[in-house]
Amino acid sequence: MTIETTKMRRRHRWVPADRRWWGLDRRTIVPAAIVLVTAAIMHWAVPWVNERVPFHETVTAGQTMTLDDDVVFTPPAGWGISDGVRTGDPEAGGSYPKSATVFDGATSITVRSGTFEGTSAALLRKLKTTDATARVRTLTSTSTPITTASGVRGVISEFRDVRNDGAIAAFVADGVGVEVIINTPNTTPTVRATAIGQVLSSLRIEGAGA
Repeated sequence: MTIETTKMRRRHRWVPADRRWWGLDRRTIVPAAIVLVTAAIMHWAVPWVNERVPFHETVTAGQTMTLDDDVVFTPPAGWGISDGVRTGDPEAGGSYPKSATVFDGATSITVRSGTFEGTSAALLRKLKTTDATARVRTLTSTSTPITTASGVRGVISEFRDVRNDGAIAAFVADGVGVEVIINTPNTTPTVRATAIGQVLSSLRIEGAGA
């Protein structure tokens, strides 16, 4: 490389003062600003809009939802579906997911299924020690037996914090464990509490004995 070539390259990189802002080439400012604005929109604006767009997928009367391990439950009519699929509408490959969540306002019910060899009480004790369930550590020490309309037996334990009431229930039948997490504001109206009870009662494990 000759001295003359080096000088030419330096002159090529040099930007005249009338084309600089704060020492930066004005030609690079607009493209850089576009990149920054796009990144900001993707990071903040899109999630913000997504949270505020009304959710229109709602449960119709009598509609059921199916999870893996042949777990089926009936959500209340009019509630929204934020996770999971309806019965008869499996995922790609014909399989069903292991969890589903339905909601009404600030109240939500999440149902999860999986393999579990043990009792409902043992499953509930296990769930109390995991970090995967919201506010599990505030559960009361007592648990109450519960039986679904199809005869699946389980246990349920309530919890409470400053703003929310809720409960976590565990059911086991024929090696299948089902976890139900209920989160609802302290001011939950009676009609919504009744709907929660109906969801618990509707839960069944197809083919499992009582």
